[in-house]
Amino acid sequence: MEYNDTRSKLENIIRGVIIEGSTDNCTAIRNLLCRSFSTSTTVKTDFESKSVIKEEQVEFLKTYALENNLWVNQAPDPQKFLARGGEASVYFDHDSKSVIKLNDGVYYATWLEFLIAL
Repeated sequence: MEYNDTRSKLENIIRGVIIEGSTDNCTAIRNLLCRSFSTSTTVKTDFESKSVIKEEQVEFLKTYALENNLWVNQAPDPQKFLARGGEASVYFDHDSKSVIKLNDGVYYATWLEFLIAL
C-alpha cells in the first residue's frame, strides 16, 4: 500500500466517510456507527459528556450483533487467561492457537472512536 493511499484511508476514517466495498464485520460495524453517530477530529475535552452517546452505541451495537449472529454468549474460559492490560484481558481461544481480546473501551469516549483506533 502506498503512502498516499494509506493517508487517504486514514483521512476517510477520521472524517467518518463510509467505506464502500469492504464486507468484513469490523468495517460494516464502523460504517453503521458512522451513519448513525457523528465523528470529531478534535481532542475530546468533554470525555465524560460523551458517556451518553457511548451508552446509546452499546445498545445499538448489541442489537446489531444479535441480528447478525455476532454476539458471543459465553465468556472465555478463565483457565485460558493470559494477561490483562490497561483496557483489555487476553485469553487463549479454545484451540490455544489464537487469542480472544476482551476490551472494555475505557480509554475511548465512544465506541466509534474505539473502532477508528483499530
